[in-house]
Amino acid sequence: MPRALPYAITADELRAFFMSFELNAVFSLSIVVSVIIGWVRFTKTDPAFFPFLFYLSLGFINEAIGISLAWRGYHNVISYNVFELVESILLTWQFLKWGLFGQRMGFYYFLQVSFIVLWLIESLFFSIHTFNSYFVIAHSFLLVMMSITTINMVVLKETTALFKQPVFIFCFALIIFFTYAILVECFWIVGFNHQKIFRLKIFEILSYINFFTNLLFAFGYLWVPMRPRYILQC
Repeated sequence: MPRALPYAITADELRAFFMSFELNAVFSLSIVVSVIIGWVRFTKTDPAFFPFLFYLSLGFINEAIGISLAWRGYHNVISYNVFELVESILLTWQFLKWGLFGQRMGFYYFLQVSFIVLWLIESLFFSIHTFNSYFVIAHSFLLVMMSITTINMVVLKETTALFKQPVFIFCFALIIFFTYAILVECFWIVGFNHQKIFRLKIFEILSYINFFTNLLFAFGYLWVPMRPRYILQC
């Protein structure tokens, strides 16, 4: 899942603790597996899954940028903040493709505009050089709610095994990751980020969750339909 070396973690801090920088890089860049599968099958893939492929592809680029910056001892605040906005827009578009909004296009456009406005307000008010914790909490919560609702749609409509349903797998992974992201940002808001040991512990857990969700994305892409015949209409 795209979130390379966030929360002011540098390569030197990782090397000084329990996780090697190289191991974290492998976990982060494991997203490339689903990206490769997606682009190899692009011409035959159901278009309803294109936004998710774009999201993962940009996520891989963001991971590479974040790792490169951390390797040189810099923070990735700006790239991280920009990706958060792109992430919210692409994933909301993906939920539209999966049929979540139905005929409620007004609500869909309202969400997209709200993401942009909230991101601009926090970036301008607190400076884009600090992490947008409030925006992350808001958009992560909404993405979790959209994922849960979409899972309910899949469970009610599908008759095949859920582990073969890519929408179910993707949404399940998003719920895991963004729920943890909300907890992390809440810790940051109350000031726990000033405790180095605690910060690195939190980051270690995030790194393993990142790797696990990347594996789920890759597994889910193996079941993406090759023709536009998925039960959730795009």
